[in-house]
Amino acid sequence: MSLMAYWIDNEWNLHKKILNFYQVFNHMGETIGQIIENCLLEWRIDKLLTVTINNASSNNMIISYLKNVMKD
Repeated sequence: MSLMAYWIDNEWNLHKKILNFYQVFNHMGETIGQIIENCLLEWRIDKLLTVTINNASSNNMIISYLKNVMKD
């Protein structure tokens, strides 16, 4: 799994960065959610606007997990 970030700076320049690559040992939503949470914490990212994911059955759990840990 790869995690990427895209953002626009104060001068309206688009930036993008690969944050990390992870080997996922199971495809349970909570496991993947925890991996994403840990990556966001490592990069000190505390706000999300969008999340792009594939059409796997665990995606609803991933999004629910992220909503719960990023309540603010």
